[in-house]
Amino acid sequence: MKRITAFIVLLCMSVGLVASCAAADIDTVGAANKIILQIGNQTITVDEAEQAIDDSGTVPVIINDRTLLPVQAVVEAMGGTAEWDSDTQTVTLDCGDDKIILIINETSAYLNGELQELDAAPMIINDRTMLPIRFIAESFGYNVEWNGDDETVTITKIQTADEPANTKTSDNFVLINGGTFEMGSASDEPERGKDEVQHEVTVASFYMSATELTQAEYEAITGSNPSENVGENLPVENVTWYDAIEYCNARSEAEGLTPCYTISYNTVTWDKSANGYRLPTEAEWEYAARANTTTPFNFGDYVYDDDANCYNAYGYNNDSTGNWVNGYLGHTVDVQSYSANEYGLYNMHGNVSEWVWDWYGEYDVSDSDNPTGTESGVNKVARGGGWNDMPKHIRSAYRIAFPADVPLYSIGIRLARNAEPSTGTVQSVYNRKASQETGRVLIAYFSQTGNTKGFAEIIEEMTGADVFRIERATPYSAASNSQILYDEALTEQRENAMPELAVYLEDAGYNLDDYDTILLGYSNWWASIPAPVASFVSYYDLSGKTIIPFCSMGGGRFGQSISAIAKLTPESVIKDGLTVSYSSYDRSAIYEWLTASGINAEN
Repeated sequence: MKRITAFIVLLCMSVGLVASCAAADIDTVGAANKIILQIGNQTITVDEAEQAIDDSGTVPVIINDRTLLPVQAVVEAMGGTAEWDSDTQTVTLDCGDDKIILIINETSAYLNGELQELDAAPMIINDRTMLPIRFIAESFGYNVEWNGDDETVTITKIQTADEPANTKTSDNFVLINGGTFEMGSASDEPERGKDEVQHEVTVASFYMSATELTQAEYEAITGSNPSENVGENLPVENVTWYDAIEYCNARSEAEGLTPCYTISYNTVTWDKSANGYRLPTEAEWEYAARANTTTPFNFGDYVYDDDANCYNAYGYNNDSTGNWVNGYLGHTVDVQSYSANEYGLYNMHGNVSEWVWDWYGEYDVSDSDNPTGTESGVNKVARGGGWNDMPKHIRSAYRIAFPADVPLYSIGIRLARNAEPSTGTVQSVYNRKASQETGRVLIAYFSQTGNTKGFAEIIEEMTGADVFRIERATPYSAASNSQILYDEALTEQRENAMPELAVYLEDAGYNLDDYDTILLGYSNWWASIPAPVASFVSYYDLSGKTIIPFCSMGGGRFGQSISAIAKLTPESVIKDGLTVSYSSYDRSAIYEWLTASGINAEN
């Protein structure tokens, strides 16, 4: 391979004429962070966005051991301008507060009025003006690197102490510069989960969308909008993990990028070298959400109503008195609502949760370099919490486990793209072990105040299924909603308690092996499942069973209750559930839900 003795830039203009070879409009806001050109290639890559150099097919070339690059396209990508004066045979380059003047065939140049000596004079070859790129790049705050193997020149912006580490591009993506951080939560973080073991992780630089994917963006590619809260600039929701993967591929293809994913039935293969759109990994998501913070939220230790869109009626790490009750909107909001974090990312806490690449499972703390999680599973991870989640569920470290093939009104998408070259592939295999046939059905439910009991009785009437009531061996101190009951339920939540049950299946004459599907009913307590329900699903091996949840609630719908079940029953399959508000049962809706779930029912 030739030894490159000097980097020279080719200015796209004819000798003696004003520039006629117009450079392409460089799609960047301010100064690009990385510019890549390849010998013989008509495209320029600006912050991972690939576009034509100009309208005339100009390509970088090597002449007499010198690499010639299109200066106008490069300087405009840097946020500057290039002007040619045929009378004086000079080129003037402006970028920010800096100005360079170069004269054809002279080694003298001027940087901000100061005389500079060049190691190579600008010259004209084949009716093209060649200029020294290294001098230009370094003067404008960039480094230049040559890769002889693939004949590419990479021009990278040098970050200074007073510049932001992460820069937003015009396509709404933010460059997240890689680094090392403590993933998970500290052992003394209030209301943390057992699955948030803190460990050190390093991630490479990547791009992340400043906002959640909007419904307008989703519909423009797919032609459909599955969202429950409808609005062009609201986040798309009610999408499965597989919907998110398919969207990434479709948008990549629509924009001429290489799709990241190959989908073959229940296996998705991620080509890490592809330049298309993808989901962030769980580690990338948390790194970006934290934005160099270590507090539970990137805005601090507590959630006020103007911090995030969540079910803030009970606050964070408070008692159950309700004297400090905050607000609850009960719906999604515009994707640019609330303040962005220090990296310029909006709604990393609340609004909608966001699918990530990883299957849910215990952290492999030994996998610390760009981890992608285990290869197989049933439940994918979503991060950030949604509009109906309580503050503890929108923390930076909180992990949502949710069935990969089930949509939810509070889970959406945030896109990522590579910012550094990568290689290899990663597989994601849906390890489905439960039969998709519902088979024989058991209704198992917990009811404290009677609302869930009424729901279960309607299901029993419609299906004729066996019924088992989950009861605490030691009853709660109050049979109805009261401060005493709230205190006991909240304490159990924080202690991950699993109280003894009054009766078990075998005591009631039931054998779990006789049932394929469990219709699991409960009330939504503190946006999760009541402790007796946790006891039930933990006591029995539900591997290979299908679980279909139903829930009575006073707000927040399912909250994080499905995630709580998924974490306790990792080898079962969870299907779409149904919620009712207290005892407002809609028999038609219940019948439709049962039949859609594959359960024989009569209305």
